[in-house]
Amino acid sequence: MTLSTMLLASLLVQTAPAPPPRELSARGDSPRRPPSALAPAVLRAAFEGDPPVAFLRGAATALALAEPDRARSMLSRARWAALLPELRVRLDRRFSRTESLDLARAATDPLTTPVGLDSMNDMRYEWRATWDLGRIVFNPDEVGASTHALRMAEVRRELETVVIRLYFERRRLKAEALATDASDGAPGVRVEIRIQELEAELDALTGGAFSRWRTSRATDPPATP
Repeated sequence: MTLSTMLLASLLVQTAPAPPPRELSARGDSPRRPPSALAPAVLRAAFEGDPPVAFLRGAATALALAEPDRARSMLSRARWAALLPELRVRLDRRFSRTESLDLARAATDPLTTPVGLDSMNDMRYEWRATWDLGRIVFNPDEVGASTHALRMAEVRRELETVVIRLYFERRRLKAEALATDASDGAPGVRVEIRIQELEAELDALTGGAFSRWRTSRATDPPATP
């Protein structure tokens, strides 16, 4: 073998790509099998008993009293409150008693009592309605209602963001658990515990709506084909 042939062979050995490293399991004794792809029908069957994310969003905002309808109602009531007048009602009742002595009349008429007794029971009612025309044009309470509505919108947006993140993180973990090899015991247990933690957080944010939906779907009779 010539010198040029030996140099060419050594260059080919140095430039050859190295084989990709195998991913080992947590124990380090055997390579872990990559997760396989799941069919869409399998995923749909796994998530069939889950409530829609819109239902959980609405339950979370209702629990925090931050619904859009509540904010709109508050603004509308602040706008039309100035049309109602300020009412004042007054009740005045007066009792009086007068006594008199008429001696001249008693002298002329012996049958007449000289002492006179009169009483008075007077009842007076008064009511008053007052409108503030300036508040009809612009009610300052609308500013406070608008500020509170903006705060409710911020709370609602933060709650819905958290619910959406937890909801789809749970779905992603369930899909990974279905696609992962069942022989990996420790990772599967960790994934299952994390899924239960996410479900508990969703229940806390929605007032138990997540569990109630799944329980109701589990007790429903199967549909007739």
